[in-house]
Amino acid sequence: QGILREGLEDVKQFFKAHGSCRLPLSPSLLVKGIVPRDCSYFNSNAVPLKLSFQNVDPLGENIRVIFKCGDDLRQDMLTLQMIRIMNKIWVQEGLDMRMVIFRCFSTGRGRGMVEMIPNAETLRKIQVEHGVTGSFKDRPLADWLQKHNPGEDEYEKAVENFIYSCAGCCVATYVLGICDRHNDNIMLKTTGHMFHIDFGRFLGHAQMFGNIKRDRAPFVFTSDMAYVINGGDKPSSRFHDFVDLCCQAYNLIRKHTHLFLNLLGLMLSCGIPELSDLEDLKYVYDALRPQDSDADATTYFTRLIESSLGSVATKLNFFIHNLAQMKFTGSDARPTLSFAPRTHTIKTSGRIRDVFLCRHERVFNPSKGYTYVVKVQRESPGEVTFVQRSFEEFQELHNKLRLLFPSSLLPSFPSRFLIGRSRGEAAAERRKEELNGYIWHLIHAAPEVAECDLIYTFFHPLPRDEKAAGTNLTPKAADATWARPLGKVGGEVKLSISYKNNKLFIMVMHIRGLPPLQDGNDPDPYVKTYLLPDPQKTTKRKTKVARKTCNPTYNEMLVYDGIPRGDLQQRELRLSVLSEEGFWENILLGEVGIRLRDLDLAQEKMGWFALGSRSHGTL
Repeated sequence: QGILREGLEDVKQFFKAHGSCRLPLSPSLLVKGIVPRDCSYFNSNAVPLKLSFQNVDPLGENIRVIFKCGDDLRQDMLTLQMIRIMNKIWVQEGLDMRMVIFRCFSTGRGRGMVEMIPNAETLRKIQVEHGVTGSFKDRPLADWLQKHNPGEDEYEKAVENFIYSCAGCCVATYVLGICDRHNDNIMLKTTGHMFHIDFGRFLGHAQMFGNIKRDRAPFVFTSDMAYVINGGDKPSSRFHDFVDLCCQAYNLIRKHTHLFLNLLGLMLSCGIPELSDLEDLKYVYDALRPQDSDADATTYFTRLIESSLGSVATKLNFFIHNLAQMKFTGSDARPTLSFAPRTHTIKTSGRIRDVFLCRHERVFNPSKGYTYVVKVQRESPGEVTFVQRSFEEFQELHNKLRLLFPSSLLPSFPSRFLIGRSRGEAAAERRKEELNGYIWHLIHAAPEVAECDLIYTFFHPLPRDEKAAGTNLTPKAADATWARPLGKVGGEVKLSISYKNNKLFIMVMHIRGLPPLQDGNDPDPYVKTYLLPDPQKTTKRKTKVARKTCNPTYNEMLVYDGIPRGDLQQRELRLSVLSEEGFWENILLGEVGIRLRDLDLAQEKMGWFALGSRSHGTL
């Protein structure tokens, strides 16, 4: 901090002498001074500086940049240029992946400037709002986006941006072999756009812990990202869209393999250590798999998504990074509530006179449980508001207060665990009484506790409170996020069917809307096909089994060889979806018969087929 202050004095003297200058980051940016109070530093290895310059344009905002010393920013420039070219290819093909590509400029050996993207936060900061183990939890990203996009339409738009940008990041980081991916190198905008920063390691040159690669997964795709995409912890049809986007984007880049190899080849002699010989180029060649067909590449990338999603190593890496960063957290870093978009104080909100927990309400969205309605009375005459908070949010308030105050100043918090039946109306009623006593003691605690910003933020109405004001907070059954229409049988299967060189290709892509089993659990579905007539049962083909889902993704190719074109007219594809039941007989979930003579297989046919019982398939 002291060194930063000394350096800022030198910069102020420079502006006194010269008046203004253009920023190397972009010649169009003209600045006339520096704003010391907005300048600070980051806690990564190179300790980059966060600088804020005064804009010459009186109507323009301050220009914020990062100045980095100790990293070869030519590598970052090259990586960003490659991502920019990928983005151009996608846009030219009508696929806007909503990529965030920032400016980066090397100003000398091992130093340079990087553009700061506004309204963005690192995944680490988002995750540690839920505690140091936040990287192991599924909800932090979804909760953070919900906090900054309280309206339903706003949130849906943010999720859409997230799905596209996350898919683009997965493809780009895999193809370029970008390593050292921890949660301080991935950022999320309040609008839902995800992007990566700090490309100090690429082309597969991973950091090592002894003989172990730090980046174990093909790319970063974790369960909290999948939670945002699915809208919950169960796979939904939006996950199918995400997989399709990834595979489509990957195949579009594969068509331009030679372009990327030639561009990177031109840079072999420029002295970047991680791009110095043909082995580095071979990494990109192997990642793009130019020898594969689009269908094979789709299957391959789907397996990469599954591998990344199932990787515990990524979350462990994030957790270790959280621990490593804890020692840098200054005493001025005040704890905040993860569900509140901004901090409120006694001055901005008005002094609270009394609080009373009126009742509990059953809620179904985002998950089943109970919420507690609190009546808040302020000293202003007649100012009464109602806020709804879950037990977990009360618990978060208490945990954050314990970081600020000794336990002797705080009332004891009700136990999370209840003896006997831990759920249901009786438990909620009991917790209501205990929480009522807790908040009464909080408001009547010592002034430094009762008047602190955390308490005033907690009792300040959120957008969801204002939306629910004056209404019954229990949503109708139709509002439940995962409500399944009654009477829906079978679901649908997405297939791609093609015929070439006496071979029939059946790509089983996704299934959506499968019914749950009779015991209410999700099935373990797999697909089985026959090419009828088949008296000897020689045409049986099967996919792998997906676990505990009503919306599985497969992207598996089933091939029938040696089928003459004339033979196709007489054949019917019988497709069954079954749930694997271990020792018991597998359960039929739905099936479809597709008469091949009804399809013009001169070109690939792709679409959703309704699953039913013994019915012929309709697209």
